[in-house]
Amino acid sequence: MAGLIYLLMCSLYFVCVGIDVVMFFLQVRLVLLWKNISWLIPFDNAGSLLVDAVTSKVPQFLKTQNPLSEKGRLVAALVVFAIARIILGTILRLT
Repeated sequence: MAGLIYLLMCSLYFVCVGIDVVMFFLQVRLVLLWKNISWLIPFDNAGSLLVDAVTSKVPQFLKTQNPLSEKGRLVAALVVFAIARIILGTILRLT
């Protein structure tokens, strides 16, 4: 039974790492929308497919009167991932 719990905790840990990666690329895109920083551009290029896939799903979950701007979609996705990361991190610390 302990092995099964360990396997579940390892899986949750890797999900948390994945969420951290997504949050990193979302933050890079947000910073680049604010100010053009040349050394962040390769990071944005590397994560562009991931960020575009995540932000394209945001309007499906947030039904707003006016369509969200790119910054709005990025911030909304970042908030959702941050909340999910906090919840999963709390679950991992409880065991």
